[in-house]
Amino acid sequence: MLKRVLTIAIIMTGSVLLANAQTKDDFTPKKGDKSVSLNLGVGSFVGMEAPAPDLSTYNISAPQTSWFDKQLSLNFEFRWMFAKKWALKAMGGFSFKHNPEYKALPGNSTDGKFETGDIPDYNFVTSKDKIKYSIVLGAERYVKTKYDKLFFRYGGEFGFSYGKQEAKANDESYLGKSIGEAFGYRVAGVTGFDYFVSKALFISIEIRPIAYDYTVYNIRPQVGLKLLSSDSHGFDFLSNPMLKIGFRF
Repeated sequence: MLKRVLTIAIIMTGSVLLANAQTKDDFTPKKGDKSVSLNLGVGSFVGMEAPAPDLSTYNISAPQTSWFDKQLSLNFEFRWMFAKKWALKAMGGFSFKHNPEYKALPGNSTDGKFETGDIPDYNFVTSKDKIKYSIVLGAERYVKTKYDKLFFRYGGEFGFSYGKQEAKANDESYLGKSIGEAFGYRVAGVTGFDYFVSKALFISIEIRPIAYDYTVYNIRPQVGLKLLSSDSHGFDFLSNPMLKIGFRF
């Protein structure tokens, strides 16, 4: 009789424990999960101003693109769990700006002499179009920690960024468009932590332990001239930290 009671008690206890385990929230990222996040970090962006078209000499340099510049970066990221512990990610951004042209307004100075009361000359305002965009693709592996809501991840990413400005004006000094452009490639290792506030909402921190970037800068003052170019190679360590807030669905 005692054995039968103990057996029933063990079965009931096991059933309760199993039911609790089944109803316990599981925050583990699963195959097929998708998420979007807003990423806030620091970094630098490639870009080049269009040069003046009528100089006698032109110089160019390719500054390093490094997170140490402390420029604020903001972008969106999409993530897809394509396997049990692996996720693909894509993030990027796009910007376009246009400055309209304004014609010169002559004053009433005589022979270049300006006296009190004369109306000054207003120079023309150059028309400028500026475009910038970037895209980053990567893959990361998730690892459980001893905390149910906290997950460690590591992986790698490849990025490309591009910036270009074109300038022109209805003036004899401009023989077509003046162009300045820059583009860069970046390969980096990534590591970070995801903390799930709920099954849908998570907060992340991440950093690049090591990264390599290659950047090219070009200018062409006038149509028909060759590009004047400069490039740079850079290595960063413990760079480009990011804070992320996202939703899983």
